[in-house]
Amino acid sequence: MEKLELFGICAGCYYENAELRFKEKTLVKDGAALCLKRIPYYYCPRCGEETYDLDVEVFVERAIKRFTEGNGKGETIDVGNLFCVPSESAVR
Repeated sequence: MEKLELFGICAGCYYENAELRFKEKTLVKDGAALCLKRIPYYYCPRCGEETYDLDVEVFVERAIKRFTEGNGKGETIDVGNLFCVPSESAVR
């Protein structure tokens, strides 16, 4: 997969220095939990827009769909690691 850069272009206002940041998302179903760690996105300091890389967005949506439809077990996925994102200490 393509390595995400520390800065990207905002999808809202096209500012060229949107900052790479991370989120976590946890879903619980039938006693099992899916934890998606270090989901990378670009935050625009100019307009506040959050922009996701298309590959990241598709991966997250598919993981959630598998889990909610019962095809996935509870697990923790480091999404940032899968997309060759530098550690958070390198970003900030």
